[in-house]
Amino acid sequence: MIYKTIEELTTVVTGGTPSTLKAEYWENGNIPWLQSGCCQNRDVNQADKFISQSGYDNSSTQVMPVNTVMIALTGATAGKIGYLNIEACGNQSITGIFPCEELNPRFLFYFLISQRRKILVDCVGGAQAHISQGYVKKIKVPVYSKNIQERIVNIMNICSKNIKHYEMILKEYDELVKARFIEMFGRPFINNMNWESRQIKNVVNEVKYGTSKPSVENGEYKYLRMNNLTYDGRFDLTDLKFISLDNDELEKCVVRKGDVLFNRTNSLDLIGKTADFDFDEDMVIAGYIIRIRLKETIVPKFFSMYMNTDEVKIHLRTIAKGAVNQANINAQELQEIPIYLPPIELQNQFVDFVRQVDKSRFDIKKSIIELEREVVYD
Repeated sequence: MIYKTIEELTTVVTGGTPSTLKAEYWENGNIPWLQSGCCQNRDVNQADKFISQSGYDNSSTQVMPVNTVMIALTGATAGKIGYLNIEACGNQSITGIFPCEELNPRFLFYFLISQRRKILVDCVGGAQAHISQGYVKKIKVPVYSKNIQERIVNIMNICSKNIKHYEMILKEYDELVKARFIEMFGRPFINNMNWESRQIKNVVNEVKYGTSKPSVENGEYKYLRMNNLTYDGRFDLTDLKFISLDNDELEKCVVRKGDVLFNRTNSLDLIGKTADFDFDEDMVIAGYIIRIRLKETIVPKFFSMYMNTDEVKIHLRTIAKGAVNQANINAQELQEIPIYLPPIELQNQFVDFVRQVDKSRFDIKKSIIELEREVVYD
């Protein structure tokens, strides 16, 4: 099998951002301009923003042609891939790999998706993952014959279609759980069922920040950062770091089964991600996360679901302080949020319902994983 680096095969470019202080760079813009969030391992058919010709001429962004394969370089989507179906520019968080003669662009798209885990292991860590354009250029790609590439693409197209179907089912399960929550407990802040109402500070035993220490290789504990919490209140451990702490500091930021985690610092859109920790293994949280330990009057799953409702998400964005890219909610502000308290028996009934749905989710996720393993490239 012949392998070539991406820079041996084609042109690689990284974009730029026209100055946001100059209105003329953005007003009446007609040039599609993309940010790293567009890379979600799927096709990109439209742009969220547009820049003017003046904005294009006065920035380092470059036009990427149709069939360009893009890699997100930073943030929560780092290492994720986009396939460009329109001609567009990108910001500095996107590297574009132009179409070339030797590679079917769809084959490259699927190959890079399969390599994301390795890319994240190799890339620089920290609060947010970062991949350099230089690293992208050095990625080695197997150069199969055109016929073999086309066969692989056809198989992956079928797998991708099935994966999208399963992902749609997962979304329906999520909507089912949300609807069941509102049906059982009513909407937050309205409290139309007249439950006892408190502030969060009245239902917690302890609220603690995580550690600011950096991760280390071969650390003793798994180190949870803000990218390990998903917007819908789950855990994503694909990009996981490790840390070692002495016993005194460990007790301040260790996470144990039954704790709830709250993402206190993030972009305004992602601020306040909340998840109940249900692992048997102890882990450690970074400083951007708050650990919450609840009193017996409230169940962790109920609490996290409450915090992830649309109403509470909107409230969190309202009270968050700071810029769009670095909003913050401190522990005191978190504890002042009102919360209603249904009977513990009813909370546990909801938890039982979620567990049943999660069993079905597990089967669907297993099917997705099996589909993603259909093709082996090396």
